[in-house]
Amino acid sequence: MLRCYPQGTVALKRRSTVIGLFALAVLGLGLSAAGQNSGAATGQHPPGGQYGLITGYLDACSGLPPIPLESPFAFGRVTVLAGQIRWIAVGSGHWQESIPTTIVARTVVTPDLPLHFFLRAGRYVLRGNYGHGSNVFPTVSVAVEPGLTVHLNIPNQCR
Repeated sequence: MLRCYPQGTVALKRRSTVIGLFALAVLGLGLSAAGQNSGAATGQHPPGGQYGLITGYLDACSGLPPIPLESPFAFGRVTVLAGQIRWIAVGSGHWQESIPTTIVARTVVTPDLPLHFFLRAGRYVLRGNYGHGSNVFPTVSVAVEPGLTVHLNIPNQCR
């Protein structure tokens, strides 16, 4: 049976199906990784021979210790940058932090929704953003190894 669709409809349906299947796969991988817990690297292997998994949270921003926090984790956006933090001499005895600029991935995190990044093996910098006009952008360096899971939290740098 031959069906006639307006031009582009079949491609749109095919694209919707592919996007839906991809979303289900990502959701399934996220749910299976949600139970991860460890300090540094675990022996659990995410799918893919050249990829590793990074999971964790954005620590809440608290500059004044006596203020109790509702959660140790924050709402925000996390950006993955390819490369590593470097220190550049900018004068006599003064150094400035240089952060990579190539964006690999981004995600939104909440106290109940950790970050999950499947990344090719290599060095990366995770940079947090609390939003709402915050001028604090905590960063942490991480090395991804094939088949390993790294659990880390982006630290509170609001001191």
